[in-house]
Amino acid sequence: MLNITTIEEIAAILASLDHQLAPNWMHNDLIKKTLASSYDYWLEDTNIQMTLTDFVIQYLEHAEYLGGIFSLDSETNDPSC
Repeated sequence: MLNITTIEEIAAILASLDHQLAPNWMHNDLIKKTLASSYDYWLEDTNIQMTLTDFVIQYLEHAEYLGGIFSLDSETNDPSC
């Protein structure tokens, strides 16, 4: 049976992490939905097991490469929302 990750699960993980972007991502439903669906596709497509927490941390650590709503504003260092 396929497990579908929820935005509530993502929010709980973001709330537990000490990362500059985590509070902003926690309040952005589009980011949470993207992370949840990306995680589900990751597990389905790669069959490589990774915890949801590790997956979210990986996204946070590479946010600068994702750009847009995922990254910090390069001039002001303010998180995008």
